[in-house]
Amino acid sequence: MSKVQSHNLEKYYVLKKVHYLSAIEDVAGDYLEFGVFTGSSFCHSIRCSQKVRYLNSSVSLTKFFGFDSFSGFGEITAEDQHSFYTDENFDTDLGKVERRVQKVAKNTTFKLVPGFFSDSLSLGPSSLGIEKARIIFVDSDTYSSSSEALTFCESIVQLGAFIILDDYYSYKGSSLKGVTKAFDEFIDHTGIKVRRVFTYGMGGAVFVVSEVKE
Repeated sequence: MSKVQSHNLEKYYVLKKVHYLSAIEDVAGDYLEFGVFTGSSFCHSIRCSQKVRYLNSSVSLTKFFGFDSFSGFGEITAEDQHSFYTDENFDTDLGKVERRVQKVAKNTTFKLVPGFFSDSLSLGPSSLGIEKARIIFVDSDTYSSSSEALTFCESIVQLGAFIILDDYYSYKGSSLKGVTKAFDEFIDHTGIKVRRVFTYGMGGAVFVVSEVKE
């Protein structure tokens, strides 16, 4: 098994766990994924949500939102430069992803939002009818994109929400770069407190919001 396969298997297991936990803890709200790529994780999350509806019927109200340029990273700043984060590795096709998700969605409401985050997230969550986030999955790799994603979520984060950061230990583990820097700024700005509940794969980490600012 390759390292990529191992990472993805652990990621899918983590997604299964957070859907289960948020169901039994009765955390209402929507699922947001930043960095959809081919739609594999997005589809898996929909399946996980469908399978835990027997635990909590309100889970069926969860809407799924996927954000991605579907054309790679675009222009990358000097701060975000990384040998693996290139357009060649992350270019994908919106139409194919849409059809893939449609096959598993059934009676689940979903929306894929194309465009670079600086444009697609500019109007805020209310423009999409998002009031609260149940699960936030940030898989957008760089500091700038992760920062834009987390800033978008500031008004919808809530007690008990799970935040999954797929590249938490990238950039040689530096806390001054990448998603780690963006997440630290997000915590400082919102005043929330979090607890780390899982690590997974080749550098992913999962946090639960344990306290929100009144």
